[in-house]
Amino acid sequence: MRISRLPISLRAATRSHLLRTVSTARTAASNRSKQYTVAALVGVGAYIAVSAAVPVRADSSVQKRIEPQSKVVGSDVPNNVHSNVPDVVHSKTGSNGKPKQGTVSVKDVLAHKDGDEVWVVIKGDVYNMTEFLDDHPGGREIIENNRSKDVTPIFNPRHPSDQLDDENIPPNVHRLGPLDVDGASDEEKEAIRLKVSKEEEEEETRIKRERKEMEERGLGVIVNMKDFEKFAEPMLSRVAWAYYASAGDDEIVKVANGEAYKKVQFRPRILRKVAEADASTTILGKNSTIPVFISPAAMAKLGHPDGEVNLTKGAANTGIIQIISSNASCSLDEMQAARSPGQPLFFQLYINRNRSIATDLLKKINSLGMDAIFLTGDAPVGGKRERDLRLKGEFEGPAGGVSEKSDDTKGVSQAMFAGVDPNVNWEDIKWIKSVSDKPVIVKGVQCVEDALLAYEKGAQGILISNHGGRQLDATRPSLDVLLEIRKHAPHLLRPEYRGPTGISQALLDDPARLTAPDPKGKQSRPFEIYVDGGISRGTDVVKALCLGANAVGVGRGFLYAQSVAGVEGVEHAVGILQQEILLTMRLLGANKIADLRPSMVEVKE
Repeated sequence: MRISRLPISLRAATRSHLLRTVSTARTAASNRSKQYTVAALVGVGAYIAVSAAVPVRADSSVQKRIEPQSKVVGSDVPNNVHSNVPDVVHSKTGSNGKPKQGTVSVKDVLAHKDGDEVWVVIKGDVYNMTEFLDDHPGGREIIENNRSKDVTPIFNPRHPSDQLDDENIPPNVHRLGPLDVDGASDEEKEAIRLKVSKEEEEEETRIKRERKEMEERGLGVIVNMKDFEKFAEPMLSRVAWAYYASAGDDEIVKVANGEAYKKVQFRPRILRKVAEADASTTILGKNSTIPVFISPAAMAKLGHPDGEVNLTKGAANTGIIQIISSNASCSLDEMQAARSPGQPLFFQLYINRNRSIATDLLKKINSLGMDAIFLTGDAPVGGKRERDLRLKGEFEGPAGGVSEKSDDTKGVSQAMFAGVDPNVNWEDIKWIKSVSDKPVIVKGVQCVEDALLAYEKGAQGILISNHGGRQLDATRPSLDVLLEIRKHAPHLLRPEYRGPTGISQALLDDPARLTAPDPKGKQSRPFEIYVDGGISRGTDVVKALCLGANAVGVGRGFLYAQSVAGVEGVEHAVGILQQEILLTMRLLGANKIADLRPSMVEVKE
């Protein structure tokens, strides 16, 4: 299978604050910028028009098996982000070399290096940003530091491609016209271009080399999910890698999430017919080829120019489900356009401080036919992600060059939470249901008490998660929370998953207990339990399912996969997980997901 677009160098990503990716605009934004702030919840400062769209419903007949890809074949995308920005800044002139009517000269742009008005160039057009400065989610100084520059290399990896379309552009950002460079001196042309530091040049050379080597190797060298992380690191800019790999404080729980699965051991059953093993399942009633979904993970365009669209297409091609991140670097409309007919999509929701903005976003979700809402509960504020903070301090400065460190200690991660309401509470489930008829899942449950509250407040399920270790450090691994629910609130689990793990005295005394209904009876209503964090193997997936999870989520793994090889990287990752899950099921003695039982594992304390 041909890879149509490979990731490219993101040297501009080191300029980590210009047009910063955030989850919402400031609450002080003017009313005329309201639609922009609605959009900022969904995509990297992206404006998303709050307009109706035809809902897309899931097809219940999706069923397929995905084979991992064996090789990478050529690319039609250059290895340099500046390939989208010619060495000579965009020229829009007539055939006689004279400027077309309405164009803006380089001299005029440079004349605004000082003064009251702030102009920038983006993708060949000149914009007056003056009225937008105080509304910019990342702060006015970031734009001001790059005034009178062509900021396209910074803008592209952080914003949806339709951000500046007429129907999407914020109303207080004024397009002045195309830039005309004919007649400009070489000095003027150089002055308008962003300066590139020696470190950025070296980084770009490294990334280009690694991409070429990966193309020559082919995807066959990637045989498990951890390989994607290994190959992605040298292909990413330092800022992109820091954002993807970062976790809270000392990153204790990030490591512990994966280590927790080592204490779960299998108890295989033998001499069973397993030739026709099938790993397909349903998640909230939607078909999935494997019990794995793409957990919400932001800023995919830092790793590949197509960003989250790769995840949408990869999920469609392999028959799994994507949860769209509120902080996606592609707009909802872009992902909707990439969505296949009948493809189910879920949405991760951060609630804005301004409820009218949040209401408009929910209406947008409804109009696009999203199939479920995952309410984020574990991130009222951003965690302290030190990898991100260190690079922010090092690379902030005019024109992307290394300069004095900023007094502002917020990195990209923390800036994303600028407009998130820190007072979101359990009563908001009822509010969401008053605006949307979509199932509500509470994301970020980390104790049995909150699992019970989610059930009691009417949620359709929970996602046990600690945000991949990116929020509060030193919390318990997600798997331990699932075990706590099994112990103290087994009625939240499906009856067949309430039995003991391994051999116990109760099992010896009453062997029928494993298949008998729980004494408390069936669930009074459907309630699904999902887990993410630390899952890197098919064996991890099967362990979680044996312990009662309906499905599991993988976030970073798919970010790395799409960074390495776009859509084909996502397909290859799903193929690897599917093969590992099927192999584990066969060796465990299970033909289908419903055959998995707690008795097939034992948890070592």
